[in-house]
Amino acid sequence: MPWPPDNPPLVYSHLAGREVSTWSEEWKHECEIAYLLELPPPARNAMLDGVTGSADRDARGIKGVRGEAAVAALRAEIQRLSEIRKRG
Repeated sequence: MPWPPDNPPLVYSHLAGREVSTWSEEWKHECEIAYLLELPPPARNAMLDGVTGSADRDARGIKGVRGEAAVAALRAEIQRLSEIRKRG
């Protein structure tokens, strides 16, 4: 069997507005945004911004790894997915 498969499964992506491969970066992005959206706001903020004053490498958050611009983009996508889900 080839890796990745020649005909990977497709799933509807709300963010892309169409079906995408479950092997695609679009689906990976949607899963990340959906995960962050489902976190309680304090946990989401800690995941995005990191834990203030912590010297622990794992507590640096997404901002400490990807930067402020990436976190701003993630927050916008989280809001967008939330609005899409509210509309049904």
